[in-house]
Amino acid sequence: MCGIAGYFGSERFDAQRLERSLAHRGPNGHGHWSAETGANRSMHLVHTRLSILDLSNAAAQPMRDTESGAVIAFNGEIFNYRSLRASLGGQAAFTSTGDTEVLLRGLAARGTAFFAELDGMFAVLLYDPRARRLIVARDPLGIKPLYYARTRAGGWIFASEVRAILQSGVWAGGLHAEGVLDYLRFGCLQEPNTLFSGIHSFPAGHFGVISADTPERMRTESFWPIEKIMQTPPPSGDVGAWHADVWRETMNEHLDAEVKTGVFLSAGIDSTAILEAIPKADRERVTAFTLAGELTSTDEGALAARTASNLGLGHQIVRLNEAEVLAWVRDGFEAMDQPSGDGLNTYLVSRASKAASLTVALGGTGADELHGAYGHAESLPKLARMVAASGPFAGMLKWGAVNGFDAMRGPVAAERLELMLNEAPSLWRMAFEKRRFYTHTQIQGLWPDAAGLVQSWRVPSDWPGEFARLDPFNEVTLAELKGYMRNMLLRDADWATMANQQELRLPFLGKKYVECVLRIPPLRRHSGKNEKKPLIASVISEVNREIIRRPKTGFNLSCGQLLLGPFRDQLHAAAETLNCRLGFSFNAEQSLKKLAVTRSPRDAFRLWSLMSLGLYIRRHAGDVGGVVAG
Repeated sequence: MCGIAGYFGSERFDAQRLERSLAHRGPNGHGHWSAETGANRSMHLVHTRLSILDLSNAAAQPMRDTESGAVIAFNGEIFNYRSLRASLGGQAAFTSTGDTEVLLRGLAARGTAFFAELDGMFAVLLYDPRARRLIVARDPLGIKPLYYARTRAGGWIFASEVRAILQSGVWAGGLHAEGVLDYLRFGCLQEPNTLFSGIHSFPAGHFGVISADTPERMRTESFWPIEKIMQTPPPSGDVGAWHADVWRETMNEHLDAEVKTGVFLSAGIDSTAILEAIPKADRERVTAFTLAGELTSTDEGALAARTASNLGLGHQIVRLNEAEVLAWVRDGFEAMDQPSGDGLNTYLVSRASKAASLTVALGGTGADELHGAYGHAESLPKLARMVAASGPFAGMLKWGAVNGFDAMRGPVAAERLELMLNEAPSLWRMAFEKRRFYTHTQIQGLWPDAAGLVQSWRVPSDWPGEFARLDPFNEVTLAELKGYMRNMLLRDADWATMANQQELRLPFLGKKYVECVLRIPPLRRHSGKNEKKPLIASVISEVNREIIRRPKTGFNLSCGQLLLGPFRDQLHAAAETLNCRLGFSFNAEQSLKKLAVTRSPRDAFRLWSLMSLGLYIRRHAGDVGGVVAG
């Protein structure tokens, strides 16, 4: 697990600036490789290392293949590297025992087709001198981030974090209006956008190729056709047994590490399923970890401890006092690579577990999205069918529903419903609107300049075909996987754990497991009864069955309590930055007075997210240009 960066162009490039900006991601080593490619251009690869597999220098990066001359900088883990290594000649043909050399040799031998064979989380930069090309790739679900931009002189720069590109010295740009709008619409940046003009997320499940002979463009191609996977039936026989076998195999691969390993354990079904799948032979070396403390909404310590004890696993509970929570939250804001109102929960859990010496942690992120555990996986298809069935009276139906909502729940709720109904019958668009943060009216009240901008969001070009002919349940599932999960949960999981020099593994997003679940008919994945995730429930043993029907909880900060108390000044400072830098009309004191009356957790979270945006711009956007539209 690492930080990577790459540069290809004609400018004078300082690789050490990139190494310094990514040092927190890789404390165990760093390296830089460069070569001239002709026409006054050069290629650079930068790597900072967090050692997980093969802790020796034999696995150091950038790594060069002596036979082909190919050089790689790689961030992530390839979980099926052992079987891939066997297909490439076995251990006797390799000089290291980890996954990097397997990836390097496989790409050198089989080319870009090798990406389809990988089961892992990864961002890859590889220069092939024989074909004179740079190959770029990112894992199918987008677990590991990779950003890119064109430089001042028309070159290319890639990095694991946006901040590294900002600090590279070869990029120049401004704040991106569409990125700001994304954040207000959905509470997080929407790929491929970032908060900065010209800096984009490389698409998940794709590889890209830049030729040294025609460097003006990058050709991209998908290597993971998710629509075809969702339309492939499962094997004949007992689907439940097949799912359980794939889950156990996935967990075995995710436990492969040469450093101390643990599990983020809540009192929920997903992390319990992870514990249940740990082989008995491995339970002595794996620690379950639970965080609790003051200024948080729940304390799951007692039930989590009982869950771990039932399975014979060691368990550690850390309870933070108020002073620790406040100090760590402030540090978490400093660590953000992009603004977020949600990622601090993960940052605190990661920091506490890393202090307990856990270098690798397994977490349950992705289970809800993959298994359709949110209520709208069923409610949205019903709503879309109702609108479709009304035929020529659809407009009247929408009008009545919106006005009814206005009378019962107020104008904001009515506008949210109207925005969602306007997207029918497209379920994936409705799913995005279900996740809406601020409505159009609210955005224009916060940011008057937004009235002159397009109040819609751009559809990623690879989506429309993927959603054609999908089962309604699968359409919402795919929207959640490619939307909320990727844009918020996965992005936050990366920066929040890497800031603490910790690797987070997400077995529910292992490729073979995702493909298994998506091939199972929706009715088997979500029965529509009280048991929201029957496939996961089926792998829970009898001793922990009480977990299955327990209401979902988790470690969450009490945002309202923090805003009305110790973070009141930070909200005012953020509002000042947003007002002065972007032209917002954000009255922090008025918002706090309203929150003191309503005590609404949703309103508190939205204010918390606005504070995050303002504090981020205050820290990182001082040297960039003004707001760029489009």
